[in-house]
Amino acid sequence: MKAALIAGAVLAGWLTVSPAPAAAQPRPYEEAVAARQAGEPGRAVELLEPWVAANPQDVDARLQLGYALLALEDFDAAEAEFRSVLSVAPDYADAAQGLALIAQRRGAPSPRQRHVYVEGAISDLSQDREGWSEVAAGALLPLSANVTSNLRAAYHRRFGVEDIELAGGATVQVSANSWLRMSGSATPSADFRPEWSIAAGVEHRLRATANPTLVGLDASFQRFPVQDVLLLSPMVTQYFAEGRFSLTARGNAVRVVAGGSFRFGGSLRADYFAGERARFFLGAATGPDTDLGVVTETTSLFAGTEFPLAGSVSLTASAAREWRDDGLDRNEGRLGLKFGF
Repeated sequence: MKAALIAGAVLAGWLTVSPAPAAAQPRPYEEAVAARQAGEPGRAVELLEPWVAANPQDVDARLQLGYALLALEDFDAAEAEFRSVLSVAPDYADAAQGLALIAQRRGAPSPRQRHVYVEGAISDLSQDREGWSEVAAGALLPLSANVTSNLRAAYHRRFGVEDIELAGGATVQVSANSWLRMSGSATPSADFRPEWSIAAGVEHRLRATANPTLVGLDASFQRFPVQDVLLLSPMVTQYFAEGRFSLTARGNAVRVVAGGSFRFGGSLRADYFAGERARFFLGAATGPDTDLGVVTETTSLFAGTEFPLAGSVSLTASAAREWRDDGLDRNEGRLGLKFGF
């Protein structure tokens, strides 16, 4: 009995002086997420790389590593992580969005951005006037690592008059953060569309971060059957939430070359990029418009979407309401299909 009492006392004393078990430490994943959200992507990478090496099937950790590498502009390594996630979880939208962001910041089309499309639009006019209609087809095709071409053919019908317009252009990435655009169009036997037009533009990325800022300027000359028109359009786009949202403000200055002063307007557009080939947008615009070959003041509201249907096929849809100072207010609906390859 005495021996039992002594043993019990020793055990009680040991329990009293023994340290309490250490509180569970957060795994590197939580620390890395906190670091990345605090603007420390380098620290996030340091924490996540050994964790991912030891736990390669942790898709959430690989996703976070991909976004941390993206913030550091290590595009190849970030792309490898996003593709690893998609190989295990093909429907992981955040990983697909990461690939889309990489393509955007590289300035070159991703395989999903190479596409052909067809679309149609119908407009209902006020004053019991005959509605407008449009059918178009086009393509976006890379010519090299830093040159992308675009082609478009469109059939327009306005008030019983028909025009067929052909257009083409190219975007050239001249540096890591700068792009040049050039385009032109022609309308044989034009009635209201431009007989021909030329356009050029420049876009520059001010901040190569997860939420870049872009500024640009577009200029074009359009020769209509009744007048020549010069258009200037400065713009600025700001991305938010690691590129998932953007807000674009654009100015619009139009001048009839034969005489008169510039007439000014502008637009504001918000985009939400829900995933690769999935986006929603809405906006408003006011100012001069040349859709019928003459300068007309308009105000409009618009919204639209693109979302995947099956495989590489996407549906595009938009709607707009336009108020015109010539009294021909209109509602427009537009629907299209985009085929990636």
